[in-house]
Amino acid sequence: MSPHASSVRSGRAGRPSPTDQPTAVAAVQAARAAASPRGEPAASNPWHPLLYERLRDEGLPVVVDKGTITPAGSLWTGARLWTHAFREASLQAGDRLVLALPPSTAFVQVLVAALWEGLTVAIATPTEDVGALCDELEARGAVGPQPGPHTWTPAGQTGPHHSPDTLRTPAAPPTPHVRFLLRTSGTTQLARWIALSDRNVLSVLASHLPRLTLQRARVLSVLPWSHAFGLVLELLPALMAGAEIIRDPDGGREPAALVQRADTWSATHLSSVPLTIQRLLEVEGGTALLRRLHGGIVGGAPVPGPLAEQLSETRLRAGYGQTEAAPGITLGPPGRWAAHYLGRPLGCSVDVAEDGELRFHGPNAYVGVWRRHEGLDRRSPDGPVHTGDLVRRDGDDLYFEGRKDTTFSLSNGRLVPAGALEGRLKRAHPALHDALLYTPDGTNVALALCAASPAARPSEDALRDTLGALGTRLVQTTVVPPDDWAQRPKGTVDRAAMTDRLRTGASPPGPSPDAS
Repeated sequence: MSPHASSVRSGRAGRPSPTDQPTAVAAVQAARAAASPRGEPAASNPWHPLLYERLRDEGLPVVVDKGTITPAGSLWTGARLWTHAFREASLQAGDRLVLALPPSTAFVQVLVAALWEGLTVAIATPTEDVGALCDELEARGAVGPQPGPHTWTPAGQTGPHHSPDTLRTPAAPPTPHVRFLLRTSGTTQLARWIALSDRNVLSVLASHLPRLTLQRARVLSVLPWSHAFGLVLELLPALMAGAEIIRDPDGGREPAALVQRADTWSATHLSSVPLTIQRLLEVEGGTALLRRLHGGIVGGAPVPGPLAEQLSETRLRAGYGQTEAAPGITLGPPGRWAAHYLGRPLGCSVDVAEDGELRFHGPNAYVGVWRRHEGLDRRSPDGPVHTGDLVRRDGDDLYFEGRKDTTFSLSNGRLVPAGALEGRLKRAHPALHDALLYTPDGTNVALALCAASPAARPSEDALRDTLGALGTRLVQTTVVPPDDWAQRPKGTVDRAAMTDRLRTGASPPGPSPDAS
């Protein structure tokens, strides 16, 4: 236990803190059962008993934000100040509120208050124009770092500092059946605002929390809480399980500082994208940190073979999901790793279509999409959700093969399923970190191979054999070292940047913009 947090382990009022994971799981399961099964407003707010039992008069969970330790009881007190402010402004259940604060104690307090009041919370990053977001989402107001005509700002951990002059009067009706509006990352398509219900989120918490070993955990938090991965699979489970949440102010982008913070606070859990893991392995102490962790999820992007080998010496798990799945579709056992391994279905049913596309259905499936000028476009609750991801199934295990929407056509009309072929290449040649198939001239195809050294490059004959009939059109193969491989923040390849560079022979691209 960190000496900094030892004083809060016994609870504020001398009562035992809710660190018993079975109790937390039972509470979440009860809340899920109380949520509407069809995405309609529940008869009562399922978050009320959950938040009351987890926070009021308790020592744990704890949020450590910039060195300040805030126990559960203080989180609750701050949340009540926000609840009062929202009621004073006459916010009603289903009113949309933009939350655009950095991950912090204030973020948690506002989130708890919004859940308590049954608001629809649209979570954004603190650098965004909250006024424009209020217009786009027909929100009544926002909580952000800067004051505005319709914006609250926090006074540290003590409730609002600045209150809005007035609230907006949106044209679109309230959405009491929608608890969160979360934006997709936009790395494989244009970003969309996904509507998630109480049941969507609580079902993922109920299925995943028993496997996350968060009892008496110290969670090193690096994920953005504006994304589904960070919100639903990092922050909310830690709160429900009574964990210490140590927030990294750099969001994992400074690996040496992250190792030092983990050592200072004796971190036991870390969930992240593969790129953060790779950065940790490159600095002193990073490998030792990963090996001593008790748990965590690595997700958001497929893990290449070389990185999977190193992760197999840890207790970290592979996880896969999409915002549309709130975001839980699969989870792997601790230390079970292989190239592009996604885990096993959890909390939902999956099937693989004839073309290899993964589909899922279950209580985690989103309720709709918010469209600008149109409002909420509700999804039919019947039928599977198409993920757009191509997978290979081996018993209960799923492996990523590529994206369905990476298909392109040659000048003769031939369709090239690039995602599926790249998956085949990486499976046949596990020394490769990644592969990118593109057309340099519209007639032929070329390959970029991400490998640690030219020696890891398969022979031209081996590559052509793997590509099958398309191998006759392979005219160029380029080996690109990992440092020059353009990646998005999650670790997925930036196809546009890489293809442009390869076609023009330009110098290695700079870092991709941080989507978080």
